[in-house]
Amino acid sequence: MIPQTLFASPEAENAYVRRQVDLHKYIDLLVESGFLRPAHHVRLTALGTESLIVILQPAGTPDKPAPLRFDANLYFKLVDRPGDLLPFTDSAAVVSFASADQLPVRRFLVQAALVQSELELGQKSINVGNMQVDEACRKYLVIQNRSETPLMYAIRKTGSIASGDICFVDSRYGIVRGFDSRKVVFVFSPSLHGAYSEQISIANVLNARGGKKATLKAAVRRQSKFYIQSLRLEFDTLAPGRPSTDVQVLAIKNMTPKTRHLIVKSLLASEDGFSDVGVVLEARFPPNIAAAQPTRLLDRETEEKIESLEQKLKIAVRKNRPEKVEKYQAKLAKLRGSGSGGNGDSDSIQATDAVPDPAGVQIRRLADDTQLEVELPPGGDVSIPVVVTARLADPKVDIKTGANALGTLVVHEVKDKDNVKLVTLAASVVLDQ
Repeated sequence: MIPQTLFASPEAENAYVRRQVDLHKYIDLLVESGFLRPAHHVRLTALGTESLIVILQPAGTPDKPAPLRFDANLYFKLVDRPGDLLPFTDSAAVVSFASADQLPVRRFLVQAALVQSELELGQKSINVGNMQVDEACRKYLVIQNRSETPLMYAIRKTGSIASGDICFVDSRYGIVRGFDSRKVVFVFSPSLHGAYSEQISIANVLNARGGKKATLKAAVRRQSKFYIQSLRLEFDTLAPGRPSTDVQVLAIKNMTPKTRHLIVKSLLASEDGFSDVGVVLEARFPPNIAAAQPTRLLDRETEEKIESLEQKLKIAVRKNRPEKVEKYQAKLAKLRGSGSGGNGDSDSIQATDAVPDPAGVQIRRLADDTQLEVELPPGGDVSIPVVVTARLADPKVDIKTGANALGTLVVHEVKDKDNVKLVTLAASVVLDQ
């Protein structure tokens, strides 16, 4: 019987429901093991006592929401007892009762009120959408009680490896009062990439056939191990066969706590997919690449914070509020890692957001000036200067001045060629007169 009063704490409610679940499991275990078995005949020793356990399990559910009265009788009858111990003094009466099998009968009355609790889910399919490995999001299940009787629920996972990515913030056991609902919050943090689909079972403790299932779905992407600041490098106009006069920077950052070995290479004209425009760009890395100074890479979240602070800084300057101007300048300097713009916190800003030591980055040439192997320390970044040369991919194509030429840089790990990032190179072609 579920108490009508509220529990003092969620822990007390959780403990009560768990006891009820354990009790049902224990009874089923006793029946399956044969410790509890149907008793049709009971033999009592002289002055002995025997305990009988009565288990009532309704075979159906009431059709009406109101409680259904249930009455049953258990009859106990003597079938074997010495005649001289019967409470009769007349021997003729004893013989008559014994022969007619009409010994005294005792009746045990069983009464109950049958009710049902109807469990429903607010959403049977929860689609999280696109996520990355180790990214976390909070979702919730809405458990509804469609009846007047309090509902005891128990949330269970499948026990698979994928189910370990689901962690319930609240207790997985609880009570929903009549015609009420409850939100059960859980955190989903996938550990494997791919299509994710996992079932969550919500059991009705008092009605084994009244449970429901919810499906959690997500498309989990592989976590990016390195970040490229710009996937498109724009160059000035150049003539075919001549290197570009300007130098662009390819900035790469290691997003993991482990050292990463990357391959950076330029696709040749025969491998490039842009040969149909007549001119392709082939990238070259200058010989003094090791002396290149790394730039500080900012993720999207940091860039958004910088944009927001810049807007606030403009407003503070317009309203002539020097204290806020100084505050926003200090925050911007800290986010950008410049160490400037603060009032006495410049030393701490420089120490906290210092650019990683470029000495930890190692660069090795693999094929002339078109392919590099870069070793990035944990959290390190590198800036690689890039120049391009326009090559005629198809001499038969009529090239016009101002035509756009494209090329491709490929960046991937040494031992993982599946996770490839392509950087587009673009420039305008000018024909020699």
